[in-house]
Amino acid sequence: MNDLLGKKIALIKGGLSGERDVSLSTGKAFAEALKKLKLEFVEIDAQDDLPVKLYESKPDIALIALHGKYAEDGSVQGICEYLKIPYTGSGILSSALCMNKVFAKQIFEQNNIPTPKYEVININAQKSLISPFGYPVVVKPPREGSSLGVTIAANQEEYQKGILLAHKFDTDILVEEYIDGKEITVAVLGDRALTPLEIAPKVDFYDYKNKYTKGMTDYHIPARINDSLNEKCRELAIKTFKVCNMHAYGRIDFRVSSVGEVFVIEANTLPGCTETSLVPKAAAFEGISFEEVIEKILRTARLEYFVE
Repeated sequence: MNDLLGKKIALIKGGLSGERDVSLSTGKAFAEALKKLKLEFVEIDAQDDLPVKLYESKPDIALIALHGKYAEDGSVQGICEYLKIPYTGSGILSSALCMNKVFAKQIFEQNNIPTPKYEVININAQKSLISPFGYPVVVKPPREGSSLGVTIAANQEEYQKGILLAHKFDTDILVEEYIDGKEITVAVLGDRALTPLEIAPKVDFYDYKNKYTKGMTDYHIPARINDSLNEKCRELAIKTFKVCNMHAYGRIDFRVSSVGEVFVIEANTLPGCTETSLVPKAAAFEGISFEEVIEKILRTARLEYFVE
């Protein structure tokens, strides 16, 4: 802890993406933790003038509390690299690849990490009219988080509406095989996979509303899966974290089918840390306070490219 005292931390929050409100909530939680840790920090809203604000504030560390585009995709990480400000979380390439769900799934496939079947389609293509995987089927924009623009379509009409919705967020559309089963997530802190957590929305699927509205989702930790599946999720979380070159912390999301098959859905390089978020829940279950999580994250701040 002593090595963090006297260091100036830039808490970067807000931003320009559709997940701005989530980022502000994460930023608020981070700020409260920094106060409890008695660390010096300045809060910066990541707008168009972010490079100037970072340059003028001259921080020793950038604590990134951002989500979505212009943040989780390597953009802010690149600014920090250019200004030689050590920052928290994964680097430029890892952030960019994991933010694009299509590229991430290609990495999964190349490394024998099971992931649902998928197709990338263009809204103008004839094949966009009919699901390639039957129904239900998942339709999503490849470069969004917090389930923005995601549809689980039960029929062709819902599928076509889902295509139009996803197109509002991205030029390409990811169509993914629906895996019937449990939604599981594993937080990774350092080189350690925390206890798998099961997500059980009370209505529909784990969309934006169910993620960030208190009482809309039940969380079970440990997840209601057998020991073998529990261990498999942990092992796959660490493998995914490593092959995606993630750093410091992250979250790997899974579907576990009704017959016990485990599929990686996505890798999150800057997972939410609000009062309803999953990483703090998993850490708390293992006796790790939120302040300890933040302290661990701060200690891992680094530059990928700068060599003295």
